[in-house]
Amino acid sequence: METNFFNLINANIITLNDKTPFAQSITISNGQISAINNPNNNAKSIDVHGATIIPGFIDSHFHIRNMGKRMDMLQLKGLTSLKEIQKLIVNEIKKRDPEELILGFGWDQNLWAENDFPSADVLNDISPNNPIILTRIDGHASWVNKKCLDSANYTINNGVPEGGKIINGCVLIDNAMSIVSHLNQKNSPEKIKRWIQNATNIIIERGICSVHDAWQDQEIIDAIQILIKEEKFPIKCYGMIDASNEDLCEKYFSNGLYESEKYVIRSVKAFIDGALGSRGAALLEPYSDDTHNCGLILIDSKRFNKLATQCHQFGFQLNTHAIGDKGNQMVIDTYSPYTRESDIRWRLEHAQMVTSADVDRIVHNNIVPSMQPSHCTSDMKWLPERIGEHRLHRISRWKTFINQGVKVAGGSDCPIEEGNPLFEFYAAITRQDHTGYPEHGFQNQEIVSPIEALKMLTTWGAYAEFQEHNKGKIEVGYKADITILSNDITTIEPTKILDTKILATIINGDIVFNQIS
Repeated sequence: METNFFNLINANIITLNDKTPFAQSITISNGQISAINNPNNNAKSIDVHGATIIPGFIDSHFHIRNMGKRMDMLQLKGLTSLKEIQKLIVNEIKKRDPEELILGFGWDQNLWAENDFPSADVLNDISPNNPIILTRIDGHASWVNKKCLDSANYTINNGVPEGGKIINGCVLIDNAMSIVSHLNQKNSPEKIKRWIQNATNIIIERGICSVHDAWQDQEIIDAIQILIKEEKFPIKCYGMIDASNEDLCEKYFSNGLYESEKYVIRSVKAFIDGALGSRGAALLEPYSDDTHNCGLILIDSKRFNKLATQCHQFGFQLNTHAIGDKGNQMVIDTYSPYTRESDIRWRLEHAQMVTSADVDRIVHNNIVPSMQPSHCTSDMKWLPERIGEHRLHRISRWKTFINQGVKVAGGSDCPIEEGNPLFEFYAAITRQDHTGYPEHGFQNQEIVSPIEALKMLTTWGAYAEFQEHNKGKIEVGYKADITILSNDITTIEPTKILDTKILATIINGDIVFNQIS
């Protein structure tokens, strides 16, 4: 890393600062932006040769440890048949000792020719000795074999945890995943540190300066704090602690907000429902392709109300995963007594399916939607069958929110999605996949402008973590968190966005990634 007093010159700078919207140079000193369009003669100058400079990308919904951990798993994303998955597992078993746990991530039954959840014999027939846990692409289902259930000492007589479901004797939906989760969580502190460090090395190459880490336990917190002390944590992190761990919540409520230069903990992450892909998202009416199912509620209302009271009392932001229209409605019901007259910025994480009446309630109750554009384009091909044409307008209503003055925080939910802000930007302004499908965009009334998309991934992300006076813009006195791009993504053809290169990532004035010639 380089820490310097320097000018960036010959640039196309998009500041998102109303006083000086565009500029050609900036000066950085002591980790801050000290001048715009007035290079300091005492500082060295770096010529960026016309490259585009923007405020540093902020990913407002990320999972750092999981990104690193899943690099160590069998990669199942994009596989289109059960036979492909079986072949991968058979080859993996040959490398493993008997009884050794095999982990995989990324399967999606919507991509398979069978287009349905797998039967138990698919894994049982090929792996009688090695327990297997394969996590679905959305993180809301685990596909396991009998050996795994036996290792967890589970039989059908144990029942199913509330807020969970078991399909075909092998697919554990939402809270049912807890049956085997202890097998998956035997992680040493050194492993967790390695996963987080590996993830941050990739994050800076993608131009991301800050992430909102959307679920943290004490092990993750400890690892990040150690890495910061060792100067091995280049990014900034806004932490959301695990709401289901009451002891952890009580500890932070008692100790108060944790704030340092690179790491802040002032929020709590809860879950109200599951995901649309596994039919666990809570809906107001049944799924169109599963007419006896309205999804799952994952948190007891008494516990959720208590949590809201505690967060309000102790000054913590409450951020709740809500996908389905009923899930979002329930969260708004709980939030509104606290948020209506205050600036506490409680968040809906995903807000993926929202009725028009609840859009209005989100606006009137000062609630912040934290949304991931690629979720829309990943799900769009099977959504008509899943929820019906009559409900498609409720999906990913970014423009509707923005038109009503709502600051939408943008992110990726990595590793559910790739964790590339350029992909999120592209999805936001096109509502198309990378092949350009569909031609005019899915539910294209919700397409946002390039500047709005950029604000989602910078300015409004800073607002969602109470840092709008420190980052998210290029302005004198703000932190020097900056991303340098090979193209002006606000003006080029959308397809060229996907080929844009990250030339440099600057965090607090440190050049942590540099490809400038």
